[in-house]
Amino acid sequence: MLAPVRGPSRRLSLRGGLAVSFALSAAISSIAGGQQAAPSAKTHTVKRGDTLWDIAKLYLTDPFLWPEVYRLNTDVIEDPHWIYPGEVLKLPGEQQKVVATSEPSAPAAAPAPVAPQASAPMTPSPTPRDSAVVVALVQAPTSVVRVGEYVAAPWVDQNGGPTRHGYIVESAELPGIASADRSRVRLYDRVFVAQPDTATGRKLYLTYRLGPMLPDFGQIVIPTGVIEVPRPAQPGEAAVGRVVRMFDEMMEGQRLIPLDTSAAIVAGRPTAVANGMRGMVRWVGGEPVLGTIQTYVVIDIARKDSLTAGDRIELYQPRQKPTEGRELALPEISIARAQVLRVTERGATAIVISQDQPKIEQGGTARIVGKMP
Repeated sequence: MLAPVRGPSRRLSLRGGLAVSFALSAAISSIAGGQQAAPSAKTHTVKRGDTLWDIAKLYLTDPFLWPEVYRLNTDVIEDPHWIYPGEVLKLPGEQQKVVATSEPSAPAAAPAPVAPQASAPMTPSPTPRDSAVVVALVQAPTSVVRVGEYVAAPWVDQNGGPTRHGYIVESAELPGIASADRSRVRLYDRVFVAQPDTATGRKLYLTYRLGPMLPDFGQIVIPTGVIEVPRPAQPGEAAVGRVVRMFDEMMEGQRLIPLDTSAAIVAGRPTAVANGMRGMVRWVGGEPVLGTIQTYVVIDIARKDSLTAGDRIELYQPRQKPTEGRELALPEISIARAQVLRVTERGATAIVISQDQPKIEQGGTARIVGKMP
């Protein structure tokens, strides 16, 4: 059997990250001596908006099998959260085929902030190879939770959000026009930050804004981006950082906390459960727009209820009893399914992975339908 041919790769080393690049051009080299060329490999050419999750769902019928696609393409994928149009990915099959890779013909468009409910992450400009963000967002190939989705996921916290936090002091970019608005921060801008800890060496911080305070539930905290601080500040000075990820509008004065992605690394696959615990959808990302696939929902099932990252929940309309004027009961209707990402003492955040009905809304009913081992 012929060994796969590795095309040009952006991967330099494991330390450089497990980068993600979608789209390979499937081509077979002719074999010298008049032998017949090997058949074309089964591949997928990445287009804008694709994710490993979507590709696994399309070809393998189960989005949770995306690590299988990733493992076949580690020669071109450095970070499984980012894939790029114009690359070709091998798909799982009975045997490996010879494929060639091609770089995108034109550079990607300038990056823009991506809202958490977007269907897929926008193509970013590559961060430096030795950037700490690459190391921090590295994910074990077998984890069923995508670290990029975990980091961007809102969560429910106590009133006022995290107690020990720092903040963005102001932009460190000096405009040529004195009247320029410096209150808004852009992707890859340098910023002055007040660190919430006595960090040594490089450190990543998650910036956030406070969403609604829900009575008898908690404060919704909405991530806006990630700032990398390459070195700690001198005593009495602000540290200098750079914006390396952006999910929402980032502004001076926004709070920040150390970024911790350890809870996102979970192995195994969820097992279906019957009559799982029920709860309520307390908040839907992107309101007042109706939720859809990739929308975040916050439910009131919490850590004390043995909910963990990777579990699955179903959103549904419960069975309706007969009423006056309607003698028949109405069976329950499935609305959507979601994967649990973040779990706190107050509730949990899940991301919608499939949808049958458009009625994803606050106040809807949810229940656990899949548990991790």
